[in-house]
Amino acid sequence: MQPLYDIIGDVHGCYDALRRLCNELGYDDDFRHPDGRTLAFVGDLINRGPDSVGVVRTVIDLVRENRALTVLGNHDEAMLRYLRGDDVETRDGGLYKTIAMFDSLTNTEEFKAEVWWLFENTPLCRSLDNGDLMIVHAGIEDWILDRYRWPDDAAKIGTDDSQIAYFMLHGDAIGKSPEGKTLRRDWAAGYHGRAFVVYGHTPQPEAIIRHNTVNIDTGAYRGGRLTAIRWPEKTLLSVPSLYSNVPR
Repeated sequence: MQPLYDIIGDVHGCYDALRRLCNELGYDDDFRHPDGRTLAFVGDLINRGPDSVGVVRTVIDLVRENRALTVLGNHDEAMLRYLRGDDVETRDGGLYKTIAMFDSLTNTEEFKAEVWWLFENTPLCRSLDNGDLMIVHAGIEDWILDRYRWPDDAAKIGTDDSQIAYFMLHGDAIGKSPEGKTLRRDWAAGYHGRAFVVYGHTPQPEAIIRHNTVNIDTGAYRGGRLTAIRWPEKTLLSVPSLYSNVPR
């Protein structure tokens, strides 16, 4: 039987939008689907939105019960480095606000240990459905897949090359717009791989399938929408966010 996935874009702490989107996808209040579908996330579960605790707590429970998958986003990776005790710029992306949320919990150390477990065991990408589906946070290119014995060695992609890992987490920044917005090279324009790549990281007005890829980050944290794509149907569904926090 072919696996069924519902892949969700960058949540960024927008727990209310996550709940509503999952309800629209047919999940009940316990995030169970009558058809046995599995949730998957493109990363960036935390920061910028109002309820990173609620989002991470939900994903931890679902992952432990084998009902969800996720890949590491750059915000998640920054939190992991902080929890490891590395020197991290906590004001970048609002990480300090998420840390304050964690610190306000009565069981803060226990919760941080759970968050560390989640992100420590989260890969940079996932190859699913016999290699026909690839989930990654910011992007992946044909030459990267060709470098590894894909799809069998998908879990190793980027683990032995910091530049590849950085690209998968951050994309390829090529400058700043006059408004100060980071501009990134459109890697998907030249993608010709067999795997259908679902990614996020760079907010778009809407999700559009092109070149066997789709960016499903539609800016939930900045008053946009939270978007999912169903697999294997390749149908898109989104709900409006009720929260707006546009970074300065």
